[in-house]
Amino acid sequence: MADKELGKTGLVEFSGQIQDDFLREMRGKEAYKRYDEMRRNSPIVGALLLANEQAIRKVSWEFHCEEDEEDPRIELLEEAMANMSLSWNDHIIEALTMLPFGFSAFEIVYERKDGKILWRKFAPRGQDTVYQWKFDDSQGVEGFYQMSPPNYETTFLPIEKLLVYKTRVERGNPEGRSILRTAWIPYYYAKHIQQIEAIGVERDLAGMPVIRLPQGADVSESDASDLGKAQKIVRNVRNDEQAGITLPFGWEFELASTGGSRQFDTDKIIRRYEKNILLSTLAQFLMLGQDGAGSLALSKDQTDFFTMSVNAIADIIAETFTKYAIPRLLKLNGYDATGIKLEHTPAGDADVVGMADILQKTGGLITWSGEDELWWRQLIGLPERDPAELDMARQEQNAQNTAAAQAIKAQVDNSGDTPEDTPKDEAADDMGVDYYAASAPDDAKRLRFERKWQKQIAAALLKQKNKVMKAIKGRY
Repeated sequence: MADKELGKTGLVEFSGQIQDDFLREMRGKEAYKRYDEMRRNSPIVGALLLANEQAIRKVSWEFHCEEDEEDPRIELLEEAMANMSLSWNDHIIEALTMLPFGFSAFEIVYERKDGKILWRKFAPRGQDTVYQWKFDDSQGVEGFYQMSPPNYETTFLPIEKLLVYKTRVERGNPEGRSILRTAWIPYYYAKHIQQIEAIGVERDLAGMPVIRLPQGADVSESDASDLGKAQKIVRNVRNDEQAGITLPFGWEFELASTGGSRQFDTDKIIRRYEKNILLSTLAQFLMLGQDGAGSLALSKDQTDFFTMSVNAIADIIAETFTKYAIPRLLKLNGYDATGIKLEHTPAGDADVVGMADILQKTGGLITWSGEDELWWRQLIGLPERDPAELDMARQEQNAQNTAAAQAIKAQVDNSGDTPEDTPKDEAADDMGVDYYAASAPDDAKRLRFERKWQKQIAAALLKQKNKVMKAIKGRY
């Protein structure tokens, strides 16, 4: 009994239909229609989705083994990825449809080639084609039934064949939650105010049509009456190439001016709703400068939030792929998946100036390796080099510095000068060589000099540490 799951997640679903949202129009296919309208019609929504897409397209992806980079499993995964009929970037673009719709689903299709089982493709399965989810007794997902054109036949896709990316996991909801969910209300009002504004502009330009009926006209409530005909005329008046009106005898027509004044500034209201749309997705920096306001510091702070969001999206892709796609392929080929994962480089442009400032303050406290330098080269766009070559070059430089320090020490020892009357050698200072201590005439003076030197070093390191911690707190 102890190993049996007793409770449920509490996800609101009925017959495989997710009903967790309190708004009926934001559930299932109705929600899909609205999110699809938002991403296709709204330039603001299109801009924020494109910003996410372009930022993640710049990310580099690679398989990584914690123990051995020459692991044959990595070679198999790279071969499987190269074998796919669609490129990895194409898959990423399809996967990012989880942003507007909450989730994106793929059927994993394999292919046997040269005695190995490889990926042939990750076939996308449209969100609007998901007819019904199948849950087990504890509301765990077993797969979904798909109904898609052109035949609209029902097909069951088991979870073992699926790769499902979700923006977030709440109560085990397999449909996640769209990043546009909190943008729906401002989008709805901005859309309708724009429509009202367009009607108002048309009326301002053409004037308000007015028809005066003569005495004795039929004003009964019917389309065939004089009143019904007049109402139809004023509704259909348009100032275009076919403009013209024919009136019965005694009728009068004119275009009355509306005065051109507004009680509300519709442009300001619409822009407020558009800003709320961007704010809900941490992309408000896209509006900076359009109102003649916004500083460089504010732009950087808001861009940092957006970059953090983009990196979180890339993490979702990497973690989902690591947990579900990689182990299945390796198992089919007789391998264990322990220690293998998909990793990505940081999204967004690096703050090179800030990184250089931190390195200037802490570089002397860091023991650099070839991997560290390779990462730094990738960050600032320098040509890549083999980490082993970088380590070898660093060892050669250290050997040269040691030889130079020994030569300076021997030269000072032979001169017989004391530390006080021996001029400092600039090259030795650059290499951090302490030849004063080496040239002290007796042990007592050397010990006094070392204690003084250690105090100065400790004070300098403490000062540098305080500066670094202050800079990091101010930045993060």
